[in-house]
Amino acid sequence: MNWIFLSLLAPLFWASSNFVDKYILGKYTKGIFDFVFFSTITSWIFFAAIFLFVGTPELNIYSLIPIATGMVLIYSYGFYGKALEQGDTSSLVILFKLIPVITVILAFAFLGQTLSSNELVGFVVVLAGATIISFEKTKGIFIKGFGMILIAILMWSVMTLFIDYGLTKMSFWDYFMLDNLGSALAGLTMFIIPSIRRQVIEGIKTATAGKYIWFSWNNVLDFFGQMSIKKALAIAPSAGLVTVVMQVQSFYAILIGVFLTLLIPNIIKEDISAPTLIKKVIGATIMFSGVYILLI
Repeated sequence: MNWIFLSLLAPLFWASSNFVDKYILGKYTKGIFDFVFFSTITSWIFFAAIFLFVGTPELNIYSLIPIATGMVLIYSYGFYGKALEQGDTSSLVILFKLIPVITVILAFAFLGQTLSSNELVGFVVVLAGATIISFEKTKGIFIKGFGMILIAILMWSVMTLFIDYGLTKMSFWDYFMLDNLGSALAGLTMFIIPSIRRQVIEGIKTATAGKYIWFSWNNVLDFFGQMSIKKALAIAPSAGLVTVVMQVQSFYAILIGVFLTLLIPNIIKEDISAPTLIKKVIGATIMFSGVYILLI
């Protein structure tokens, strides 16, 4: 398949998954810990399937990296889920563009990597776009969920550095298998703290078939997104080009948000007033430009 098509397809899976997350949080969960735990239920299945396909991974000290990133990914869903509970999905998704910028800054601060003039300009441009998106002028405060999504973005940025390093030490399939194992193990750790354990157990006891179906479907969307983008990275001329094309996820989220608000406003309801949509599009476009400058 063409790498551009795959790079456009992956963010469509993820943008769709963002709105499924929003629906699940409002419809099926007993709380944020229940949401996080059920996000791990298919990780065991994915781990087993890859294990049967690939076989036993080569285990060494570096094997701890994918296990750790898999666990951190699940824990980040707690902050991501709280952000979705509080704010508009499309506005929060646009802020995902901060991830490559923060990753570059972290690499500079902790790994001693240098910052080029392009990276500095890109950082400023992305930050300007993020300010437009995240600040509510009429209320003088940041959009709802900004603090929670910022914590999640910081966690994802740190993970990006570790994933990039880990993939230099092992094959993709070994990494992907152990990453899923880490995600599955993260679910088990939620039984350690009594208050969290009670919510998780209550969520399991009251779970309907619909809850399992929606969570499983959502994890499948994410899985296919991961597969599409990894294949794109494998055949594209450069990873930077893939990363830039992926930024279309923000525009997908805006369009999906408008469509769902018009179609099923009793389930998904976003602010689709003209001023808000204009602000989102302008902010997303500015941030897209900043990521382009940063990575190309």
